[in-house]
Amino acid sequence: MTRGLVAVILSSCVICIAHGGEPIKDAPSVIHLWSGREIKVVSVTRTTLHGSDEPAVALQYITEININDTYRLYHEAQEVFDSLRRIAEREKIHVAVVVANEPASGLISISKGVGWTWKQHASGLWSAADESDRATVPK
Repeated sequence: MTRGLVAVILSSCVICIAHGGEPIKDAPSVIHLWSGREIKVVSVTRTTLHGSDEPAVALQYITEININDTYRLYHEAQEVFDSLRRIAEREKIHVAVVVANEPASGLISISKGVGWTWKQHASGLWSAADESDRATVPK
């Protein structure tokens, strides 16, 4: 993933956090990853993507991985996506967005985040959205 795309997604995640979305009922507050780790879920919401009215399910979580370590973060996000995929399929939504947020810090409680998008194809298989797909960030 190019640095430019990560920067666009990173800055857009702030917009995603500010706008939120409709909460998904029965969403988990903690996800147990197949690696054995546990992550704290901040929110799971139904939203739409920028550049389209395409519905998406967005999951935000707190990561202990440094936000600049996009390689490790992406692998962690893939594990989180495995859980989110089941929620998206239950909700009959074909786009899933995973946003990793560092723990909030400072007086104003600011947190940085980075996110990735997966889309379900007509065949039923899911894959990460490629860089040519401009409608990848929640509104």
